[in-house]
Amino acid sequence: MNLLMVNNLLMLAGGSIDGDAHMDGSQYWGVTLAGLGIVIAALALLVIVIFLFGKLFDFIHSDKKKVQSAAAAAKAPKSAPPKPAPPAPKSAAPAVAVPAEDEDEVIAVISAVVAMMSEADGTVYKVRSVKPVGNGYAGRTAWAMDGRRQNVAPF
Repeated sequence: MNLLMVNNLLMLAGGSIDGDAHMDGSQYWGVTLAGLGIVIAALALLVIVIFLFGKLFDFIHSDKKKVQSAAAAAKAPKSAPPKPAPPAPKSAAPAVAVPAEDEDEVIAVISAVVAMMSEADGTVYKVRSVKPVGNGYAGRTAWAMDGRRQNVAPF
């Protein structure tokens, strides 16, 4: 940008603020386009700065991860490769309401299934707790559930 152009832009901006000076249509367009150009250039510069900061932080964190993985590899024992994770179940069974007196039996059945899975995989699994699965509407009144049904029904 040459000095003459900057001087003209400053004169245009000053003329638009000064109440005594009258501007014609071309001057209004000049001020408008100059303002838009400055705003777009500033936003583009801001995007570039944010992008470069992101790349800088990624580079810094990748160096730390390399150092941590190298330290972990040095500490790891040189033994057999780790066992693959057991396959995830294909589908989950639907939740069934169980009377309170049968809770002990249900926990025994769940523990037996977990024991069978641990024998098949060769690893040890433990049952730490058994909790009923909520339906997502626990603690809601009938009015709240009806309102939810009406709002979700169109989708």
